[in-house]
Amino acid sequence: MKKITLFSLTMLFVFNVGRLNAQVNTNLPNNGLTHSMSPVEQFEMRNSGNNFRITSPPVGPVRNIAEYEPSEAVIIAYVGGFGIPGTVIKDLSNTGKVIIIATSSDQSTVTSLLSSYGANTANCSFLTATVDSWWTRDYSGWFIADSSNKVQVVDFTYNRPRPNDDSLTKYEASLLGITYYGMNLVTTGGNYMCDGYNNAVSTVLVESDNSTLDSTQIRLLASEYLGINNYMIRPDPLGQYIKHIDCWGKFLAPDKILVDSVPAGDPQYSMYEAAAAYFKSTNCPYGYKYKVYRPLIGGSSTSSQTNPYSNTFIFNNRVFMPINGGYSATHDTAAIQLYRKAMPGYIVKGYYADSTGSQAWLNSDALHCRTHEIADRSMLYIQHFPLYGIINSPTGYTINAKVVSYAGTAIAANYPVAIYKVNNNGTWDSIPLSLVGYHSYSGVIPVQTNGDTVFYYIKAKDVNGKLAYHALMGKADPHFFIVGGNVGITELNAHPEMSFFTFPNPSKGDFYVFLNSNYADKASVMIYSITGNLVFQDNFIVESGANKKLIHLNDLSQGVYMLEVRTNSNIITKRIMIQ
Repeated sequence: MKKITLFSLTMLFVFNVGRLNAQVNTNLPNNGLTHSMSPVEQFEMRNSGNNFRITSPPVGPVRNIAEYEPSEAVIIAYVGGFGIPGTVIKDLSNTGKVIIIATSSDQSTVTSLLSSYGANTANCSFLTATVDSWWTRDYSGWFIADSSNKVQVVDFTYNRPRPNDDSLTKYEASLLGITYYGMNLVTTGGNYMCDGYNNAVSTVLVESDNSTLDSTQIRLLASEYLGINNYMIRPDPLGQYIKHIDCWGKFLAPDKILVDSVPAGDPQYSMYEAAAAYFKSTNCPYGYKYKVYRPLIGGSSTSSQTNPYSNTFIFNNRVFMPINGGYSATHDTAAIQLYRKAMPGYIVKGYYADSTGSQAWLNSDALHCRTHEIADRSMLYIQHFPLYGIINSPTGYTINAKVVSYAGTAIAANYPVAIYKVNNNGTWDSIPLSLVGYHSYSGVIPVQTNGDTVFYYIKAKDVNGKLAYHALMGKADPHFFIVGGNVGITELNAHPEMSFFTFPNPSKGDFYVFLNSNYADKASVMIYSITGNLVFQDNFIVESGANKKLIHLNDLSQGVYMLEVRTNSNIITKRIMIQ
């Protein structure tokens, strides 16, 4: 008994010394905390969430709002310093409102810093509170629209024993004047992303964080509180460290997802490829396979420095992207260009970790981790499932949409409308969408000629002048479909790695090459006469997923030709006919 008592006292002493030295040092920025837990914090996790307030779930239906949807503000924290550079704060403040968590004693210091950064201080305000760390992504709440079409917030138990962080969401709800919901789930915001269409993704960390729950129970909580009907819980390709989804993947739109890539010699290469392959073979909410974008981040952290390209922050029409420069400059440039291709209409800008660029971001801890969007409480929301693929309709093309103001404001007269054009060289026209039910609208794009490509987007407006678009960037990134009948779209499944078909075929010389590839590559299109003479050649970049290229042939005689698509690893040939 004496030995046991002595041992207990010794462990208590070690525990308290460790807690003081390893957990919090208020003389250091971010209280000296790291993104991973110390052994002491791992021990303390058994008491985490004891003061967490669990509530009944919201009345459904519930919709979890995505990061790329309209935001009225971003919330960041000052904890002995900011976790993001002043250049980022300046640009955030010129994009929307910035809410800064700070104690009352720190607010004069913060105000001076904002002025020195050149921030738009009229857009900056304070949430007076004490937090343990600056990782607002990880501990602040997730926004939903409830059955009354109002924006509310859902909280969870933070998977760190940091009680001030874990209490922040209730203060956030009070500041915004919205309803707080507490979900009995241990998790973290860095390991969660949703698409606004009732789908979400986390790594298996959410299962190990909730060892008393099975996956069915976890998914039930996500359904009840967040409206998530399809919760994808995936292996972590990094295989180490904090296992957050935002360390390697990111939804860019309901049908677009970014998954990092590493060189073939990297020890985690097969895991990254498996992660990408999963989404390439999975339908997005629009009914077709996800478009997967693959920035090269370098080697994994077990072999060399990696780059944080999935840890970007989307704030309205801007993408804030962490870059490292130096030997990574080539990767930085390629990743910025990839984002711009994937997200037309957005302003994509890279930021160093500090103003001199001398400090590198970590791929596991960058801009996304230290920012959290606040959904626009007066959002004008458009729900629409786009037309896509090849559509043969003798009566026109019906556009259905749900349009609702989360502020409860009326829709303006003559709105919403569907704005469309036929083919790339067409001019934009519009049709009205008429109210056909509760928040439901419908209209018909007129019949077009077989082989035409119809591009379109929806525009809505409320009586206060607030605008909304679907797709989010409007005509910069419209939906499109092909007018036609039996053109053999199933040919896209003919090759395991790359396949294509042309439409229309026969054509008068203008046609599209629709190409599906399992990887990004450089490609050449070559067209040969039946006697083997090269009559046309062009080069283009193939993205992973679906690709479309317009071919314009001048002065070719009628007849049969051979079209060849050649990449570094594949050559595919098909017959085409020019009429």
